[in-house]
Amino acid sequence: MPGTVHLLVGAAIATLVPNVPVMVVLAFFSHYILDLIPHLDPDTFADDQHPYTWWQKATLTVDVILVFSLLLALFWLRQEPFQYLLGAVVGLMPDILTPLESYPAFTPLKKAHELLHWNKRRARWWSWYVPALLLPVVISTGALLIIWGELNT
Repeated sequence: MPGTVHLLVGAAIATLVPNVPVMVVLAFFSHYILDLIPHLDPDTFADDQHPYTWWQKATLTVDVILVFSLLLALFWLRQEPFQYLLGAVVGLMPDILTPLESYPAFTPLKKAHELLHWNKRRARWWSWYVPALLLPVVISTGALLIIWGELNT
């Protein structure tokens, strides 16, 4: 799932759940639930011999720019941005920790990511392309509506 979706859902969870420890747990595990959903993830569908096409690189670049832009927007639009930023960052945390997954302490996270992530194996069994295009947009829109509703109260 694109990082933007994880960020928005984490921030939306922070909007809905005032209890910070509960929010952190929900935002963290929302990442794995979102990764189960069909999506076009350049990392998942990269060819082993040629890791990224120009389109995949462009997609990742846009996603990274959106993530940082949305983090800045969450910071500037809120009077007390800590909880929203925390939810957003925690929603991204499993991807942020990916480089550490080769260390034994992070093995459970690696196993969870591999077990639950949408991948080529799951994609073989049904027509997934249209849902993979639409579901991240629908989820992001829902999260944005939740966040926007909170900003306007």
